Amino acid sequence: MKNYSNEGLIFLPDFKLFDYEEWSQLLEKRVGITIPKERELFLQTKIWSRMRELGISSFSEYWQMVKNGITGNLEWSELLDRLTVHETSFFRHGPSFKLVENDFNNILENKAKFHYKVWSVSCSTGEEPYSLAMMLHQLKIKAEKNNVYYGITATDVSKPALMQAENCFYSKEKVKEIDLNYRKYLTSVNSNIFTIDETIKDRVAFGVFNLLKIEKMPTIKFDIIFCHNVLIYFSKGKKIKILEGLKRFLKKGGLLVLNPTDIGSWKSQGMTRITYKRTLAYKLD
Repeated sequence: MKNYSNEGLIFLPDFKLFDYEEWSQLLEKRVGITIPKERELFLQTKIWSRMRELGISSFSEYWQMVKNGITGNLEWSELLDRLTVHETSFFRHGPSFKLVENDFNNILENKAKFHYKVWSVSCSTGEEPYSLAMMLHQLKIKAEKNNVYYGITATDVSKPALMQAENCFYSKEKVKEIDLNYRKYLTSVNSNIFTIDETIKDRVAFGVFNLLKIEKMPTIKFDIIFCHNVLIYFSKGKKIKILEGLKRFLKKGGLLVLNPTDIGSWKSQGMTRITYKRTLAYKLD
């Protein structure tokens, strides 16, 4: 007897025909993401959810779709967006932002003119880079220094997430994540949505970037590389490769700021672990 979904639109696929090895190897080959065997159900249900949207009932049919032609490339981008978690918030992990604030203030005290460059490596839907931009803008205004410039380069592997980031529309529920001191940079669109002032948005540039291709990125030197909540997707070996690649983009004295749970045992020539409360960061000597 046929087994229908709740809407009665498509058949539920036979999960026995789902090939975990095939799909996990494709993910690792294309973007380096590692989904362990114990998360097979997560992978399976995310793929099926996307198949359901398209009215496809066969895993093999969908497999052929994502592997072929321009349509396949577009569909791969949509699938990848569902497989990479974009749960984020403004000013997520306060201690890391405080570390950046201290670094910026130290330079303010010692230099009359400088350009402070920050890279938000996995920016998702934009909350992280906009948070950094609001904070740096506030610090610059407070210092009353006209010859101080800052810019945020924000990248992610997900095109749909970047589109949301560039559109810069957020639910009013997210206002509570933003300190009162920064809410003057928010503009109400309607009763449910807000956006961010152009003054802040103009300091952030977005772009698609795959960390596995870090060696192909033009060498731009940054004062801060903010790399939170992305290394969790990679194997330990790939994490080390990515960190060594990121190191190449730091200015002398620049900081690589990681999620505290990322990889605390990493040691690299020329990099010194920074001791600052509840953070994980390294400085290029």
